[in-house]
Amino acid sequence: MSRARSTFERLRAGGIPLWAAVLGVLPLPVWFAFHAIAAPAPAWRAEYRPRAATDAGAPAVVFERQLGRYWDRNDRVVPGGAGVHAFSARWLACASIEAARDVPFMLVASGSASFAIDGAPVLTIPAKNTRRSVGAVLHLEPGVHALSVTLDVIGWPSVALQASFDGAPPVPLGSGRLAPGVRLAPPSAGAVPCPGG
Repeated sequence: MSRARSTFERLRAGGIPLWAAVLGVLPLPVWFAFHAIAAPAPAWRAEYRPRAATDAGAPAVVFERQLGRYWDRNDRVVPGGAGVHAFSARWLACASIEAARDVPFMLVASGSASFAIDGAPVLTIPAKNTRRSVGAVLHLEPGVHALSVTLDVIGWPSVALQASFDGAPPVPLGSGRLAPGVRLAPPSAGAVPCPGG
């Protein structure tokens, strides 16, 4: 105990506050636990299905923090065990917007992909085995909006939905607060995935 006390005394003598000294010596797992607690809940509900006609069962459902996935030879894992070249997927999240705004969106994918807001398709990428992108500036009214992205893979799959709610360059849509007055949250399990929309 005297060794730890002398270390803290030397740090304080050097002008470092005690709270900073304590935080600096916390073990790495404590930092990971703090980050896991402080991070927003994953907002995207993803449903992965094998593309084989004989696999008509329930999809593998996972929650993801952002919509930006890229599979290659080093990452062949698809939730539910589907083949990396033979699956389809759908992502759903709820965007809560306090004030009307024009938002630039960009959908990037290899394969066939589409992006819809409140069930209405707004961006579509036709089936190709190369990565392509399509974008548009879309007007969003205040309220809660259901965002959904579908992907039917061809070749090495990739998909990302990027947007900018604050004038910065578009980034993959992640969980939590995206800008002042804009939040992304997970959908509910009921018949209306984004209540209040």
